[in-house]
Formats: sequence, C-alpha cells, structure tokens
Amino acid sequence: MSRKLSRTKQFKTFMQKIVFLHILIFILRNFYYLIEKLVKKDKRIALFFLTEKYYYDNSKYLFEYMREKDDFKSVLFTANKSLYRTLEAKFPNQVVYALSLKGLWLFLRTRNVIISYGISAAPFFPYYLSGKCKYVIYLGHGTPMKKMGLQTEVWQKYGKRYQLQKYSFMAACSPLEQELHKAGFAMNIDDVWISGLPRNDYLLSAPKDEALIAKHPYLNQKVILYAPTWREETQSAEFFPFQDFDAEQLDAFLEKEQAYILLRGHKEDIKRADELNRFDVSKMKRVMKADQDLFPDVYELLPYVDVLLTDYSSIWIDYLLLDKPIIYIPYDLEEYLRTKGLFLEFEKNTPGYKAANFSEFQTQLETYLSNPSEHANWRKEIRDMYHTHQDGNSAERVYHLIKELNQ
Repeated sequence: MSRKLSRTKQFKTFMQKIVFLHILIFILRNFYYLIEKLVKKDKRIALFFLTEKYYYDNSKYLFEYMREKDDFKSVLFTANKSLYRTLEAKFPNQVVYALSLKGLWLFLRTRNVIISYGISAAPFFPYYLSGKCKYVIYLGHGTPMKKMGLQTEVWQKYGKRYQLQKYSFMAACSPLEQELHKAGFAMNIDDVWISGLPRNDYLLSAPKDEALIAKHPYLNQKVILYAPTWREETQSAEFFPFQDFDAEQLDAFLEKEQAYILLRGHKEDIKRADELNRFDVSKMKRVMKADQDLFPDVYELLPYVDVLLTDYSSIWIDYLLLDKPIIYIPYDLEEYLRTKGLFLEFEKNTPGYKAANFSEFQTQLETYLSNPSEHANWRKEIRDMYHTHQDGNSAERVYHLIKELNQ
C-alpha cells in the first residue's frame, strides 16, 4: 500500500514539475516576445550560441569563416565563464558573456542566432529563442541515421513536444537529411538548406598539426578511434562488448601492427557512472582514453584516424569524406531499434564490417589496416547518398544563405 502511495506521490511531483515548466516557458516566450518587439534588430550581428563547455563543432568553423567577412559582426555567446575567458584571449572583443547586462542587450537586438547544440528551450535559460523575432539557424552536430526530435517517443510524452525549440532554418548535407530534419522538427522543407556542414570543410582540407602531434606522438602511428553513440534511453555503450574479449591479445596485436586504439565515449555518457567509465585501460599499453578533455574537437582528431570503430553514431557519416575503413559493433541493435529507432535499414546502409565477436573484430581490423581500400566502392555509394557537396565550401554556402536573409 505504501509503495502505491509513494508512486502516486512521485507521479504528482513529476506532473507538478511539468506544469511548472510549461508555465515558465509560456512566461518566457511572451516576456521576450514583448521586449524584443520594442528593441530594433541589427541584422548585421551574427550571434553564435555556445551551449557546451567546449569550443568546437559547426559553430566554431562557421564563426572562424564569418569573422573574416565585413558583412557581419560575428560574436561568440557563452554562459560558461571559463570558456568565455579562454575565447576572449583568442578572439578579443568577439566574445560576450551571456549572463551579463551586455549579453542581454546584445541578445535583444540580434537578428541572427546560430547554434549547433540544444533542441529544447532549457539549454538557453534564461533566454528564449523566438522565430518571430529572430532567425534561429541550426547547424546541428551530426548527420542523423537515427530518429530524432518529434520522431522519437521521448518528445511525444506529456506534451514535451511543446518544449522543442523551433528553428527558422537548418543546415543539411543532402536531400535525405533534408527530409529527416523536416520530419524531426516539423520544418518547411525549403527552410532546410542543403549546404553541407561547416565542420566538414576542415576534414577535406585539414593541415598537419605539428603541435597536436607533439602533444600526442601516437598520432604518427596507426590510429583506431572507437566512438560509440549516446544511448539516452538505455545504459551507456560498452567498449569491446565481446564475451571472448582478450585485453592481452589485443595489446599484442596492436603492438605488432604499430597501432593504437583511442576510446572516446559520448560526452553525455561520460557523465554516467557505468560500464563506459569503468572500462580499465591502465594495464593496456596501446588502448587509451581520448575523451573531450583531451580532444575537445573530435574533428581535429579524425584526419589522423586510420580506422573508425562505432555503432550508430553519426560520426561515421562525416568520416566517410576521408574514404577510410569503418568497423561497426552493433551488439545491441535490436534493443536500439526498439528504444530509439533508425531511419534506414542498418546492414545495407553501413559500409563496413560488422563485428559480432572478438575473433571477428581482430580479423576485420587486420584486413582494413593492411588494405584500406577494402569496401571503398560501398563507402563511395553511401558517401554520395549522405553528402551532396564534397568540395570543402560548406561554410561559404551557409554564409551566403545567411547573407541573403539579411539583404
């Protein structure tokens, strides 16, 4: 009886929080709408919302392109004090601390807000982004193969869909992604630009970074990056989820190949105290962590990667631009399909080996290290499906589209 009462109380508390959140969002929407209507907008300001604690991804690469243009005053906007100090030293007078009067005034008079992360109003508190007052331009942080936004169950629960941030325009890499964004965010298809993503320009023309190599000398050898996706509905990903996994054998194999495996857990999964964090690399000589604290921007690391290991992470879609091998480890595919879902049939649309056990994995890895052109035609087929533009000019296209909005 007491357990039933406890569950009832928990449910009531949960519903009270939901109601309070909706009331707060309603108040914020109307408050900012009224205030912004009174403030004249400057269409020559491009405000880059940095909602993470690191400086990376599409916002980084588009900002660094647009800051050189005379058409816009490009400004980085962050509520993270440490990140603000770091960026202010690098880009003097081009960074604003969001939680300040200067930040509020800049926000109110800005026409163009550009973001890469954040699909709800919550990450922008106390600000609310209204498409009635601003151009909210979403660059995204991954070409999706999984369902997202309104296509997922989580955004259909308890009216949560009304918390979903509305975007004015979105960047995409292909007509396929254009359709996915349209479905996931209830967009007008003409407002989803097939421009390509600015960060991919770097992959297609990345210079050799001697400072990065000096800091991480193993980048001069063969590099294998293991980067699984975030499982928000279930437990975190497992590294090497094989019953026959042998750490000593793997180390010996990597020694023979003069290779290293770098483990990069998803930034959201790193916050969890589960299998992903508990994987012990201390006794392994050639397997090491490569999380965001070591490599804040994974796109600076990708050009050094010879083979990518992943599951359903969108990182492999951008990695296709480098035409290098990919091994998929979809050990929980059925559960993932049930809880998250994929837009496309997995086996057919993932151009690489699928490892079901450690013995297979080692053989597949050895094949790819000795013959990187294996499955090259399959990779090209899928690459062309996902990437309409492969010319390194995506930032320029996005810039011109934003410029046209403000003519």
